[in-house]
Amino acid sequence: MRRILFLIAAAALSAGLVHAQDAENVGNSAQLSIIPRIDVNPYIPFDDGSGEFSLSNSSLNTLLEGEIGSFSYSMAAQWLSASPSDLYSNIWHADECDFLKWAYLTWQPESVGLSLGKQFINVGSYEYEGYDWDMHWDMASTMWNEYQVYQWGAALNWDYGDESTLILQACSSPFSEHPFDDGLATYTLYSSRQRGDFSWLFSASLLGYEPSKYIKMLNYSMAYPLSDRWNVSYEYGYRWSKPLHLREFTSICTVGYDPSDNLSLTLKYGYESCRPVDGVTGELFSVPEGWFLGLAAHYFPIDNLRLHGVLAYNPAYCGLSVNVGATYNFTINIK
Repeated sequence: MRRILFLIAAAALSAGLVHAQDAENVGNSAQLSIIPRIDVNPYIPFDDGSGEFSLSNSSLNTLLEGEIGSFSYSMAAQWLSASPSDLYSNIWHADECDFLKWAYLTWQPESVGLSLGKQFINVGSYEYEGYDWDMHWDMASTMWNEYQVYQWGAALNWDYGDESTLILQACSSPFSEHPFDDGLATYTLYSSRQRGDFSWLFSASLLGYEPSKYIKMLNYSMAYPLSDRWNVSYEYGYRWSKPLHLREFTSICTVGYDPSDNLSLTLKYGYESCRPVDGVTGELFSVPEGWFLGLAAHYFPIDNLRLHGVLAYNPAYCGLSVNVGATYNFTINIK
């Protein structure tokens, strides 16, 4: 079954590219980005235990994007990490991340488009709007760290208004060991909108965890620039399997300040809670309850190079995470 699904997806991607190449007045373009990141991450516990050290989110990533007529494509891969064997030991798993982040083809002749392939489940949270290689795991929610958003499926999008998008998506479930093997799926309605300086995101999802059983998930986020230098955002996510049964939520407030064009500071505070009933443990989180706090500084000395420093605290880990490193984006334009 897995091989059949893979062949169908590959055939759809190939057929789309061939059709686009045969179209008249085709404009072709492609861009390849090679993105290495290095992190040094000492961890300072607050108890009597000894400190730890890791390479954290150190990685080597590639991003290939392009257009062929009415078709566009995007493929991202992570070739190296602090634990590279993990990227290749669970290939074609739905519940764990492998080296292939996403690979999908989009047909968008006008305002309506269709995407097929491995893609990210759209979540109405600003945590998911950025690339993984730009994120700091120790400042992110447990939801971001444990929810496997890269799944195989299809998405229908409608771009309406000046900066508004509506997406209907059906994908494999992150609760499956392998995509579609057990018939589980995820269904999502996602919307994003910009009105003046104010922007917001919204998503409603059904996450299949057993046949005909779903975790319901709602996410809402909003952002507003207070001035040319200051901006603030707030996001809230709520999950439940049955009314008044398993209730999980994530609440995050982020304040950004840009003292100059090449320096930005971000302060982030969040709280997560899972309140089980009758001793039932949470279905989505490994951490039942806790808050997290982080401060990040990003400095861009030259184009495409980001230096970062992070201080983060999460009582779930009972310690202070110190993270310093650099990310470089080397881009090649192909025409």
